[in-house]
Amino acid sequence: MNLHFQLWQDFIDLCQSLTLEQYTFKCTMLNGVSIAEHLRHSYEFYHCLLLGLDTQQLSYEERARDRALETNLPYAIECMQQLKKQLATPLKDRSMELRSKEAQSNIVNTSLERELVYCLDHAIHHQALIKIGLKEQGLFHLVNQDFGVAYSTLRYRKQS
Repeated sequence: MNLHFQLWQDFIDLCQSLTLEQYTFKCTMLNGVSIAEHLRHSYEFYHCLLLGLDTQQLSYEERARDRALETNLPYAIECMQQLKKQLATPLKDRSMELRSKEAQSNIVNTSLERELVYCLDHAIHHQALIKIGLKEQGLFHLVNQDFGVAYSTLRYRKQS
């Protein structure tokens, strides 16, 4: 199973169950941040990575921060569906350079596979925050119990 594909299908399924008001609701428990903002943030990390495939360079800091992803639910769903299609086929690993002002030399040698793992873990972290926003709105039932739980945790739970 392609974990990235499944992650984005889970996001799409959630968004198809939300109204625009629920999607954009500023959650008190999330310091005024909406589900939409967390989703946009997660989407843009994957998007940055895929944009960098041709040049083998990426920067998460230089994200587009497309506010339409936060305010236009059909557009957000369409963008996620396109991303999911791109992630459906396994991508061949390759060396990449990550540009970051937090790095000592502003460039970190990395790989596509390493960055895919980072994007997956990062998005799962944001799913957990989204789950808090859903709980605040009384919408916790819209996601399954594994939404926002790391795959390593799920494997550990199965073994125990």
